[in-house]
Amino acid sequence: MNIVLSVESYKGVDGSSLSPTRCLQMVQVYEMLEEMGASLTSYVGIQEEAARKKLFGKTQAKSAIRTFFPLLKKLDFVDYDGTFAANMCFTELGTQFVLACRALENVTDDTPHKDEIISRLKSIKRNAQQKGLVNMYHDPEWKSHNMWVALKLLKTFRIIHWNEFLYSLHCIEIGKTIDDAIREIRTDKKKIDTIVFLNENKEILPNTCYSYLRSFLEEAGLISKVSPLESRLLDDADSFFSQINI
Repeated sequence: MNIVLSVESYKGVDGSSLSPTRCLQMVQVYEMLEEMGASLTSYVGIQEEAARKKLFGKTQAKSAIRTFFPLLKKLDFVDYDGTFAANMCFTELGTQFVLACRALENVTDDTPHKDEIISRLKSIKRNAQQKGLVNMYHDPEWKSHNMWVALKLLKTFRIIHWNEFLYSLHCIEIGKTIDDAIREIRTDKKKIDTIVFLNENKEILPNTCYSYLRSFLEEAGLISKVSPLESRLLDDADSFFSQINI
């Protein structure tokens, strides 16, 4: 069975997670802005300065920042409306996350209590990401983000096949609710897990429709990988769900 999803249904997934590469780039931008001090800049100004400095080496700085900065803003890690002092772009929560990333980069084999330090720093990162998600959830601008569809499914089933996420987007697209989708998944899970999802050009949808979202939830310590197409909600996620009404 094939189902066609419109781009409007699956575009609500950010094109980035907070992978080690992105974390390194965040640190580089943070340090660049700290060097700029209180001088006024803007979102475009950050891109231009990063490009001028070739901040990410061969990676196009403007494009990279356009890719991950919107996600940082949704999490309230950065605030870049209008013009602002460069060293005020990162919020307190964003700074906490960046400093944990930078500290992890500086851990070496010779660092005393290396494993304990790494564990604590990763915990700081995960907690900051989860707090960022809570911030995002409570911002009315992001109420329709596909993140909440995935989290609703995970909270309900604990283990999901990512076809079930795409099927839920399809249900919403045709006027059904997420609760309707959940009932249908309970009734016909095996069939739904074998559906082939296509775009409007009848091409198979790439897994980027959910892979960045899945990676973000893994990085935030909320889910773990069961198989290439399945994820499990971790028990520690219960404290996160107590902060949002899904």
